Amino acid sequence: MDTEVEHADILLAYADAIYASDSGELERTREQVHSRMGSGATIEAAATAANFSMLDRVANAVGIQIESMAIEQTEDFRGELGINQYVSAANTLGNL
Repeated sequence: MDTEVEHADILLAYADAIYASDSGELERTREQVHSRMGSGATIEAAATAANFSMLDRVANAVGIQIESMAIEQTEDFRGELGINQYVSAANTLGNL
């Protein structure tokens, strides 16, 4: 992915590793973030991912539904990625 964000390649790899099931890959990418960006950036990247996950889980637990416009705009890739099969998708798809 081409972005203008400095170190985007390793940050994207780290984000992917956080949600994958390979703990070795997570450790490798965390070390790469640390070696290229420093300990402060490693903490910030981990905190950002954790905060996103937390906010998403809170919204799901409360039953907050996504707006219908967003459902329509994401229909193609939700199907491709299998997101509609997640248990929490009932909250999202309940807004159809």
